[in-house]
Amino acid sequence: WNTIKIRDYSCPLLGDVPDGSLLYFAHSYYAKMSDVEVGSIDAETLYGVVFPSIISKGSIFATQFHPEKSGEVGLKILKNFIQYIRR
Repeated sequence: WNTIKIRDYSCPLLGDVPDGSLLYFAHSYYAKMSDVEVGSIDAETLYGVVFPSIISKGSIFATQFHPEKSGEVGLKILKNFIQYIRR
């Protein structure tokens, strides 16, 4: 479990998700900040190093954490995604 620092509050996944929310991470690998286009990083996380935890470009979204295992906040992110694709 770790927190996210929101960088782009306009990201559709992050509606009503508070900065500093605690989410479930279980990955050994991560994208380096320098490997991701700056404008596509929606949230970041610090775990030894800072890495992008949510990225998006157009209608493509990726999370480094498991929203389905992240309690109420994870469910909110999934609901936000469903609302986004239904529009």
